[in-house]
Amino acid sequence: MSEVRTLKIQSPLARQLARPGGRTIADAQRLAETGLQSHKADIMGDLGRLIGQLETLCVEATAEGRDRVYVLASALVDLAGFFDTGPLYTAGYSLCDLSERMQAMGVWNWPAVEVHVKALRLILTGGCKTGAESDVLLQGLKSVLGAFAPA
Repeated sequence: MSEVRTLKIQSPLARQLARPGGRTIADAQRLAETGLQSHKADIMGDLGRLIGQLETLCVEATAEGRDRVYVLASALVDLAGFFDTGPLYTAGYSLCDLSERMQAMGVWNWPAVEVHVKALRLILTGGCKTGAESDVLLQGLKSVLGAFAPA
């Protein structure tokens, strides 16, 4: 009859975790934040280019451009979410919501999209600052969005 033997296998990760030393959570967070901030200028440039593409769609106002609005606005929201872009993120999300509502209702209104895109440009140009001006701007976008409320 065979004898049962239990073997304790320690993975390389387990050995590494058992060693003393390493980074504290605070150090890891600080390093991650520093690494993320090193990309901020590039991301802000990308946000500007996305807004530029949205502006072009508004000028062209074609039926084909309707689907692109949501794609570009959602890309903007994805990028804006990495940093504290305050009202830019909220305005971008509002544009996504507007586009989705208009598509679902089978109604498209380019001026409503253009209002959102102009607000995005103003917010980005102003440094994405939160304040009384951005609050009024976001309230206006909320009103525009309300005009396309689902029944």
